[in-house]
Amino acid sequence: MYDRLKHTIDTLRIIDDHGHPGFAMYFSGLPEERRIPFATDTFKTPEESCGGFPFLRDLHYEAYAQFYGFTASELQDPEKREQLVATYEEKRLAIADWIDKLMDQAGVELLMANIALPKELANKPNIRFVPAVDPLVFPFDNTYMKKRPLSKYFIGYFEYELEQLKTKYQYQEEDFAGYLRFVDKVLGGYVQDNSPAFKFVMAYARTTYFENVAIDEGPALYLAARNGGEEAYTKLQDMLVWYIMRKIVRYDMAVQFHFAITDNYVNYFDPLNLANMLADEELKNAKIVILHGGYPRYGSAEVLALGGLTPNNVCIDISGRIMFANHPKIIAKMLRDWLEKPVLWDKIIYGSDVLWGERYIYTCAKTGRAAVYMALSGMIDDDIIDEDTAIAIARKILRENALRIYKI
Repeated sequence: MYDRLKHTIDTLRIIDDHGHPGFAMYFSGLPEERRIPFATDTFKTPEESCGGFPFLRDLHYEAYAQFYGFTASELQDPEKREQLVATYEEKRLAIADWIDKLMDQAGVELLMANIALPKELANKPNIRFVPAVDPLVFPFDNTYMKKRPLSKYFIGYFEYELEQLKTKYQYQEEDFAGYLRFVDKVLGGYVQDNSPAFKFVMAYARTTYFENVAIDEGPALYLAARNGGEEAYTKLQDMLVWYIMRKIVRYDMAVQFHFAITDNYVNYFDPLNLANMLADEELKNAKIVILHGGYPRYGSAEVLALGGLTPNNVCIDISGRIMFANHPKIIAKMLRDWLEKPVLWDKIIYGSDVLWGERYIYTCAKTGRAAVYMALSGMIDDDIIDEDTAIAIARKILRENALRIYKI
């Protein structure tokens, strides 16, 4: 046991750069056709929550005892389930009253909430909102893009959110130049609201390879796309992504990209789809955060973060099923592969991807700390680094890299 390393990791106040507190609460208020289907939060026992790992099962028992008052015997008693479900639902709807205690017990100083945040959590100083800017990329008829289940639901949500933004900024249908002015207002509004970053989640809906289309083609593409031209619409989407990325670079802000294989085509989720952006003179220094480590394409995330003669600003977040449905020894193995390349010490960022219940803030923090300790202690054992270096790396992964990249 490396006591100083263990103490540092166990007591460090974590910055969690990616989560969805109150996600189900927010989407329950939307029309059904606009809801993201996995935005749910129903009671599950520790056995149902652990993905088959006893380590996670025990953490969920621990979290249920601390924050819900559920004993192990109650959780294991089928006759108690109905009672537990009712209590769980009551606690879920009152999350604003106890999330501060939960985050404090988890040692999480700040949680960055992505895509949507219920009004009950909107003014919490320990929660910062990261808006998805995808709705701005899909201004016309998207029917042809709704062929797959998650594409259908995410596009439906983008359409809903775009209408909300148009109402907020009193947008009237205009030409291409007028639409860009609207995009500028929306992005500027998020900056004024103190958002620490932006996010693209469109890998659920279409490929994340974006052609660099000349901006002077915009008026013609905009008109053709509005009239139903699918090829023109795809090029317009690409152009809008590049336009937004250039604005984000000028704001000197980070942008998160969802990369983790789910329902859609495998190539939609490859981090290397963004390689052409880093070859662009204006976007080469973009602060890009690859969420979920590009699961399971960890190698693509690594290549993108390592690219260039000098270190670029591509970082790798380790949230998602990497963290909430995994054993720390497996996470440590993944981390070890990255940490054997010192350039990446400044590029790995902790995240939870809390989604199906706020107790995951706690279980993921415990899992993440254990994984970081296992990875770094193994490197000390192998005489690759010393304990002082390991402590410095741990601080970077769990806190300092996020503070720097998001300018918190």
